[in-house]
Amino acid sequence: MKPDWHEMTALALGAEIAAARIDPVALAEYFLDRIAAADPRHEVFLRVTRARALAEAGAARARARDGLLRGPLDGVPISWKDLFDSAGVATTAATPLLADRVPERDATVLARATRAGLVCLGKTNLTEFAFSGLAINPHTGTPPNPFDARVARVPGGSSSGAAVSVARGLAAAAIGTDTGGSVRIPAGWNGLVGLKTTHGALPLDGVLPLAPGLDSVGPLARDVADAAALFAAMAGTRAPDLAGARLARGRLLVPDNMATRDAEPGVARAIARALDVLARAGATIEHMEMPEFDEVGALAARHGSLGAAEAYGYWRDLIEARPYLIYHNVLKRFRQGKEISAVDVERLRRGLGEIAGRLHARLAGADAIVMATTIIAPPPIADLVADDEAYNRANLSALRNTSFANLLDLCAITLPCGGDDGLPVGLMLMARPGREAALLRLARAAEEALAEIPKPAPRRCHEGAVGQG
Repeated sequence: MKPDWHEMTALALGAEIAAARIDPVALAEYFLDRIAAADPRHEVFLRVTRARALAEAGAARARARDGLLRGPLDGVPISWKDLFDSAGVATTAATPLLADRVPERDATVLARATRAGLVCLGKTNLTEFAFSGLAINPHTGTPPNPFDARVARVPGGSSSGAAVSVARGLAAAAIGTDTGGSVRIPAGWNGLVGLKTTHGALPLDGVLPLAPGLDSVGPLARDVADAAALFAAMAGTRAPDLAGARLARGRLLVPDNMATRDAEPGVARAIARALDVLARAGATIEHMEMPEFDEVGALAARHGSLGAAEAYGYWRDLIEARPYLIYHNVLKRFRQGKEISAVDVERLRRGLGEIAGRLHARLAGADAIVMATTIIAPPPIADLVADDEAYNRANLSALRNTSFANLLDLCAITLPCGGDDGLPVGLMLMARPGREAALLRLARAAEEALAEIPKPAPRRCHEGAVGQG
C-alpha cells in the first residue's frame, strides 16, 4: 500500500518524523518523485533543488536518530516561490530579464527555515515579477487550477506555483509573497490557508521586491496550525498557542459596502453560508458600512496606484532596456507607474496612512474584518489570454478585496469556506498590524467551525500526474 504523505499536514509529517515512523530522506524522495511525475513541463516548479533537499533531509534524519530535532517541522519538505534567493540556484522572478541571476546566499527567511529543519524542494512558478493576481505567464507556463477537470482555469497569482504545489500534493506547504493579494488569492482559489503577514513582520532581505513598501512574506498551507508553525519558523520565534481557540465572544465586522459587493452569485452564497456558520458557533457578526474602503478607491482614482509607482521606480531601468521580453499585460501594469509623480506618491502614502489610522481605530474592540477573499471564481485561462480587457477586468476583481490589507497596513488570512460549482471559495479575516498571533487563534477557531461545510477536492489530472492531486 502506497503512503499518503502528500495528503498530510506539515505538522503531522513532522510528528511522524519525531516518532520515527517516517524517515526524512524517504519523505523527501517521495515528494521529489511526485514532482518528477506530475510536473514534467515545470509549470509548477521552475527548478527542483534535489541535491539540497536530500542533503537537508539527511541532516534531519541524523538529528531524528540522535533525538536532536530542531522543532515540529524538522525534516518536512516545502516549496519556495522563485522570489526567494537560494545560494547557487537561479532566482529569477519567472522573467527572462533575470534568467541569469544566481544569488550567493539564501534569503533570510529561507535561512531561518533551514535552521528550523525545513527541507527545500525547489523554486515555484509565479506571475512575471509577481505583478498580477491571475498568474498567466507566457514564458514559464501557467499551472492550471487543479479543481476543474474540464476547463483549464487560472490558479491565482502571483504565488501560483506555491499554491498548486500544495494543492496537488507536490509539497507539504509553500512560502510565497503578498503585495496586493499574492498569497491569499491563490490560496483561496486552491482551497488552502494563506497568511498575509504585517509588512515588516518577516524580513525581506534576499527577497526580490515588487513594491518594497507593500511586500510581505507568508505561508500557504493545508490548515491554520501549519501556517502558524511556518510563520514562527521564518520569524525565528515560537508558534502562537492555538489550543482551545473559540469563536464565542468573538466580534467580526462585515463591511457591507465591500465584503461581497459585485461578487459572483456562487461566491456570495458561499460567504453568506460561512458567516451563518460562524454566527452559530458563537461569533458576533456585525454588518456595517466602512467608508474607509471606498476612500482608498477614491484616493487611487485621484493619484494612481502606489504599487505601480513603487514597482516601476524599482524595476524601470531593467524593464525599459528590453520591454519586448515582458508579457505585455505585466508591462502595462508597470507602465501605469510611469506617469505618477512624486507629489502623487507622497499624497498616496499620506492619505493611506490617514485612512489606515481611522480603520485601525474602528477595529479597536473587534477581532477582525470579514469579507470574501476574491469576488470571482478562477476564470478560464484561454478567455484571458485571448482578450486583454477580460484579463484586466479579472485581475482587478481578483485583487479588489485583498489589496486593502496591503494598502492599509493589516495582517490577513484566507480560509477555505466551501465552494461554488466545485471551485473553492475563500473567506478572509483582516486584523490590525502586528496581531498575527491573535488572528491565527481566531482563524483556528473559525476553521473548526467551517469544517462542517463540504470542501471541493482537486479533480484535474495533468500530463504525468500522480493520482488526483
